[in-house]
Amino acid sequence: MTASLKLSDTDPRGERTMPYRILVVGVGTGGCHSAAHIAAEWTEGPLVAAVDTDEQALEATALPERILLGRNVTRGFGAGGDLQTGRLAAEEDSARLRALIGAADLVFVVTALGGGTGSGAAPLVARLAREQGSLVIACAALPFEFEGDQRREAAVEALRALRTHADAVISLPNQRLLELVPDQTSLAAAFAASDRMLAMAVLGLWKLFAHSGLINLNFSDLKNLMERSGGVCCFGFGEGRGAGRMEQAVEALLRSPLLDHGNVIAQADAFLLNILGGPELALMEVQQVMTRLHAIARPDARLFMGATVDERWQGRIMLTVLAAENWMAGARVKPEDGTPEPLSETHDADLPDAAGAPGQPPPSGRTVQGQLNLDPQDRGWFGNVNPTLYHGEDLDLPTYVRRGVKLGGAR
Repeated sequence: MTASLKLSDTDPRGERTMPYRILVVGVGTGGCHSAAHIAAEWTEGPLVAAVDTDEQALEATALPERILLGRNVTRGFGAGGDLQTGRLAAEEDSARLRALIGAADLVFVVTALGGGTGSGAAPLVARLAREQGSLVIACAALPFEFEGDQRREAAVEALRALRTHADAVISLPNQRLLELVPDQTSLAAAFAASDRMLAMAVLGLWKLFAHSGLINLNFSDLKNLMERSGGVCCFGFGEGRGAGRMEQAVEALLRSPLLDHGNVIAQADAFLLNILGGPELALMEVQQVMTRLHAIARPDARLFMGATVDERWQGRIMLTVLAAENWMAGARVKPEDGTPEPLSETHDADLPDAAGAPGQPPPSGRTVQGQLNLDPQDRGWFGNVNPTLYHGEDLDLPTYVRRGVKLGGAR
């Protein structure tokens, strides 16, 4: 197993210069399975690595770059479903994780929440990547309902931590797979379908930067959406083949339970759309897609759109949507380098500093109100009941808590 890798500015075949350095990191056994599936989806692509506390599961991962976390904590036997153990294991090897991340411009943290390593280590990986200047997108699968309350509660806690430390989190509830697969689908096939969902999320976004397009999106477009989304994005995709492929793809996209059957697009403040097709992709087909989506989306919704050409997609089309339910006026600020922050808290470094530098008066003579201490000590009346989950969020908690926002203001 290697402790670090060198990110290259060229693709694995050396055929072109890659303008952005991209890294995909699978965290935990579920995340490593998804990362391996992602790597299998392309013959060339960004570097993919696996990190886990389970040595046997890690060795079975068909990826050349692997890091075993927390040998002194877990002795290579895994985190046993304990979030704190997963977190401690990642902290033990934080230096190796920093070396892995290196100077990546964009880091995808791919994980399955609800267990010990994914839930405990993924937020730390996201934090380390942001501290090193990377744009961080976390793609997190949420547990099926049949996996029980303990895994669901661990997933909710981990999702909250991920939203604090990643630029954006794409949550993919496994429960929605029940609408995408036949009733008699085996358990192994259902989890493989979950892996494919995560793979498509990463593949669709990576294609934006790796191939020429009829209409180009660039890294700053994605960065803008991530930083102004409030850290929460929804993902969906639709595919079509052969005659009528564009109509097939649009219908699949709008029927997708990942986008609440089109309701997410209808209500989003902003969304990014990429159209991936073969060299025969026509401007008229692009027009057809945009006409359908404009008919659904809000008139004031911000749209970032690209159309990408890939010879391997001859006769096929994939539509990828990344939607932000909110559009923030000010971009989120990355944490300063230095002392690591506790993973369980929301930090002032994530928000613009309204009061200016320490010891300096507020601008324009304004009286600046400090941060409001509204963090709940517990869940109140809801302390002894199961959380009310919707799209992976605990609706029993106030919105500002779920979003990791600290309240303050000026007058």
